[in-house]
Amino acid sequence: MILSNNGFVILIAIILLIMGALVAALIHVAQLAHRHAHSLKQTKENLQNEINDRIHAEETKQKLEVALLQGQKLQAMGTLAGGIAHDFNNILYAIIGYAEMAREDVEQDSLVHKNLGKVIDAGHRGQDLVSRILAFSRRQHHQFDPIDLKNTTEAALALLRPTIPAGVIIQFKPVEITILGNQTQIHQVFVNLINNAVDAMDGEGAIDIVMNHVAPKDPLLEQIPDILPQNYCKIEVKDTGHGMDQPTIDRIFEPFFTTKEVGKGTGLGLSIVHTIIKEHQGEITVKSQLGHGTTFMILLPEYSV
Repeated sequence: MILSNNGFVILIAIILLIMGALVAALIHVAQLAHRHAHSLKQTKENLQNEINDRIHAEETKQKLEVALLQGQKLQAMGTLAGGIAHDFNNILYAIIGYAEMAREDVEQDSLVHKNLGKVIDAGHRGQDLVSRILAFSRRQHHQFDPIDLKNTTEAALALLRPTIPAGVIIQFKPVEITILGNQTQIHQVFVNLINNAVDAMDGEGAIDIVMNHVAPKDPLLEQIPDILPQNYCKIEVKDTGHGMDQPTIDRIFEPFFTTKEVGKGTGLGLSIVHTIIKEHQGEITVKSQLGHGTTFMILLPEYSV
């Protein structure tokens, strides 16, 4: 059969229409596939975000539970320690008082007079220990004033340097930061942390003290429960000592816990540091690994007029 010119044109037109319809159908299918793929991708991202949020919420919950348990433990031990310290202080007063009266009844150059003096000195050391226990066991209301953290740290270092072994190098990187706090307490924090770092290095090593500003939206603040979204000062005290294992880290702020030899530590230094930082509305954490040193990190709210 031979098509006329008109018939051939009509056939071409029909073929073109069919091809156009097929192309349109293919484009529509491709668009649907693209939308479906985008929808699946969006659903996957939303699901992943939800999983991440739940994981983060669970981690935050666990950190809060640990912090709450630690706080309850410290409070209970502080209450117990405070009660024992009061009773022990009364016993020390009696020991010191009777020893002083007995010393008045003997010759000043006698051996008994000398030995009684040692008893009295030991009693006074016991009273000093009791005062530290009481400082831990109760939240005292100290006068808080704007203080220059750089100057406070330098004053603590000036006090400690003459007693630090020559083999221990201290590097201080200061930043001009003002906080609202108690000068004596913050001074005590640095003295305790630096002394602990020196003890951990057996006479040789390095201590780095670094200060930095932390902005309210810094990711670091999101990792710490109950921290407020405000400007903080971050202080890191790093040493190159022998480090600590995880069981020791878990107990490092407990009162009376110490890894030092008998007679070389009361176990109250870091617990008092923890109490002071909390009183200043701050946070203190510790990271350590056996053989790789220890880093204490302190966050304190910055003060602005």
